[in-house]
Amino acid sequence: MKTHGLLVLLGALVATSASAADRCGGVKLEAGYIRLGKPVTEAWVKTPEGQGCLADLAKEVERYRLVRAVTVAAIVPDAERANGKGLASAKAIAAALVEAGLPKARVFALAPAPQRNDSMGISLRYVERAPDEVVARVAATSGPAFLGAEENSLKPAEPGMPVLVNELVKTGPNAKVTIHLKDGSGIEVKPESLIKMAVLSLPSGGDRQVKVDVLTGGIVADVRKASQGSRFEASTRVAVASVRGTQFRFGVEENGGARLETLEGLVAISPANDPTAKPVEVPAGKGTVMSADGKTSPPTALPEAPQVIGPQKGTLNADARFEWQGGSEAASYVVEVARDADFVVDLTSTTVSATTVSWPTPLAKGKWFWRVTGVDAKGFSGASSKVYAFTVAK
Repeated sequence: MKTHGLLVLLGALVATSASAADRCGGVKLEAGYIRLGKPVTEAWVKTPEGQGCLADLAKEVERYRLVRAVTVAAIVPDAERANGKGLASAKAIAAALVEAGLPKARVFALAPAPQRNDSMGISLRYVERAPDEVVARVAATSGPAFLGAEENSLKPAEPGMPVLVNELVKTGPNAKVTIHLKDGSGIEVKPESLIKMAVLSLPSGGDRQVKVDVLTGGIVADVRKASQGSRFEASTRVAVASVRGTQFRFGVEENGGARLETLEGLVAISPANDPTAKPVEVPAGKGTVMSADGKTSPPTALPEAPQVIGPQKGTLNADARFEWQGGSEAASYVVEVARDADFVVDLTSTTVSATTVSWPTPLAKGKWFWRVTGVDAKGFSGASSKVYAFTVAK
């Protein structure tokens, strides 16, 4: 494992918060060492200032999330190392770090033999993941979104954060997370969803191996084409959707089944509990539902993408009216408005049965993007319209 400073990897070498600057005198994670502005001693970590500093330090470590382990090394004279005093002191400080919030399994204590250039005292060190292990990152978030190893200890998701193998990503109501993979693929985690990155390997020049477990809610995936030996799977408790390169929506139904909508390319869906079953191929423009007992319905045509009439550019009219031409198979339409063309920032939406709507709430001044998607009577959503931008003048 490599111990490059976090800023060598992330483009920012110093990790400092206002509270850490107050209580720690500054915090740096640099070249494998955690450097504080105040000396760390067993007595100090028991004081309110020391406890506050370690809490700030734990937050910094967890925020960057690439740190595999933190080691408390007591550099002491040979006599103190021999009688166990140095190790006892390191263990006490390690326990204080765990109490401050670092996972117990990632904090270690030792009393190594002093090296020629070592200074006596407590040394805090870290080991981080190698850069090539980070193949997925949070690209954007909107609303309450979280990630981490365990559901009861998830941390707020922020753009730029790495998403690691076996980690969970969770979204709250009206929240979304967009994850970008190193090969250019993207995964959008829909509102009120929980997914697990069960397999996540994109070796340079090798075969991509990705498996996303959709535990609740759903995803929208844009998967780049890859080699014959590559694999990209999205699974629920009852279904597995397999692709090599395509765009699709996939999620869990309220009754425990699974729903698939293929927007581009071809997706093969098969029962999760029967690997010998012949997959059902669902081509672009079609969707299917797999029941809770693993039975797949015949693929059905999705609603056609609506054709936007207006606004297509310029300033939004005073009546805030949006209009489009829909398909006969659509029973309703979802109209989305956001600050960005990926529909993550300040996303808001409304569902109507007509092909026009005056936006129900005032939109803030500035540039906005919008699109509309048809939904049929069975709940299948088709491809969205083209994305258009408009401006709100006041």
